[in-house]
Amino acid sequence: MDKRQRRHFRRYKKRSQFDLLLGNRTSRAELIDYSASGIGIIVEGSLPVTEGKVLTLTLSEPAIRTEGEIVWLRRTGPGVRVGIKKIGSLHGLLRDYILADVFIGLQRRRVTGILEVRNGPLLKKVYVKDGEVIFSESNQSDDDLGEILLREGKINSTQYSHFKNVSKKIDKKHGTLFIELGYLKPAQLVWAVRHQSEEIIMSLFGIENGSFEFKECQISDKVITLKLSPVNLIYKGIKRISEPHKLRKIENLLQLSDNSLMCFSPDPLNLFQSITLDDAGREVVSYIDGKTSIKDILLLSHHNEFDTRKILYALLSTRIIDSGDSKSELKHTSINPEEISDEDIDKKLRRAVPQEIINKIETTYTTFKNTGYYEIFGLRESASFDEIKRAYHKIVKEFHPDRYTYLDSDLLKSQLNTIFYFITEAYATLSDPEKKKQYDSQISSKTVQKTSNIELAKIRFEEAMNEFRNKNFTRSAELFGQSVYLDSSIANYHYYYGLSLEKLKRYKDAGRALQKALKIDPINADCLAELGYVYLDLGFEARARNSFKKALRLSPSHKRASEGMRYFMK
Repeated sequence: MDKRQRRHFRRYKKRSQFDLLLGNRTSRAELIDYSASGIGIIVEGSLPVTEGKVLTLTLSEPAIRTEGEIVWLRRTGPGVRVGIKKIGSLHGLLRDYILADVFIGLQRRRVTGILEVRNGPLLKKVYVKDGEVIFSESNQSDDDLGEILLREGKINSTQYSHFKNVSKKIDKKHGTLFIELGYLKPAQLVWAVRHQSEEIIMSLFGIENGSFEFKECQISDKVITLKLSPVNLIYKGIKRISEPHKLRKIENLLQLSDNSLMCFSPDPLNLFQSITLDDAGREVVSYIDGKTSIKDILLLSHHNEFDTRKILYALLSTRIIDSGDSKSELKHTSINPEEISDEDIDKKLRRAVPQEIINKIETTYTTFKNTGYYEIFGLRESASFDEIKRAYHKIVKEFHPDRYTYLDSDLLKSQLNTIFYFITEAYATLSDPEKKKQYDSQISSKTVQKTSNIELAKIRFEEAMNEFRNKNFTRSAELFGQSVYLDSSIANYHYYYGLSLEKLKRYKDAGRALQKALKIDPINADCLAELGYVYLDLGFEARARNSFKKALRLSPSHKRASEGMRYFMK
């Protein structure tokens, strides 16, 4: 069994000491990671561990009671690193696993059987055929077809009471009985049964305690076969969670923090799954760029913090997005993240275009004619062919017109087409040895020095300051945005960009700009004070108070910060 087969199920990192019994000898061992199908451990000393050997494993945290076969091992320091495949059915406590990972793992392994989820008297079953979810059932009255139809407003309470009385006397499938009673049309039955199965599955993601077990077996021909999308059900099910502490399990198992960077999965198997996003989901996806943290996304989102976290954690659970810290998990694959087309991502997820990207398009359009082929790629004339190729692939993904199919602005689309033509023309020239030689000869004979991006940024900043003083904040925001794009290393550019956005009441964008200024200049009292006011406008009073306090520690007589603190003295 190769490593990729073993990794259909997500591995959770966990350090835990335990005693390992080998024959009549016991050795100290340490858990490194685990999944629904296997675990990784380090065995101390020189016990006779060999591939193919079967071990009995008993751990308390996480709760693992299973036999396992050693499928690989390698020596590491004073011990041996061992990979173990669990023997028997897939099972575990819900507290130790993200149930979404079980669904995706079963789908990847294309197995057939029944997934049972238990919690006390509760029992819910999900039928899986060749990895696809086809049906579900539950012993809970809330999951009865009649209850669901009543909640959905498809039948009224009188009809439901009549149905219950009749169903006690007549032994028929509930769907058939609803049709015979005239409460459902035959064409509605498939929808009703599908909806019931989906409701049962989505409810699983809110179950906190209990256990799961997957039993491989043949599915009876009597079981209704539906084709249900696990990814959509995972996304919708996690979005239905109403208690914040239930999200913390996902947070803990994935080892997330508010500083974790969100990126698209570099694995196409994860990325190109069929998912239907709502407007809130599309907005959050638009902030995924590998550079933006959870904290920043919470600030940028137009939705409250809890709802935004649910969307992020739902997307993480589908594996369509990942945390930047976990990219190293993919180093054993042959997939190169740079080869994933952002164009393909956008076609799948219909990404929105943030203002920052619009600024980048506009700024590039106004400056590219003054730059040469090397400058557009950010390269020196001595760049090798491989460097040119990498730079081309990077920038073509940024400015490919197909990436912004959903832009409403014909002007921006036209600008993108012009930039894209220049990029492809530059690559065609620099990738051809003869054309490159001619081009190098031409630019070496020129005596006029091109204006650098740093100088252009200064020019745009001065223009922006004039507009800001004249209270033309829409124009000043555009120009400050261009300054930031041309030279992102100057805190003042970000600060005034934030001020302009604040004047336009674009508070979340303003907060993001001010945070970037503080990353460059963390002891800027003016910036801290202004961020405090932005937080107040966003309704984050605790954050606002903290920003004002930090500003006053740096500058005790700071007027804006002092005025801000008076808000909390009312």
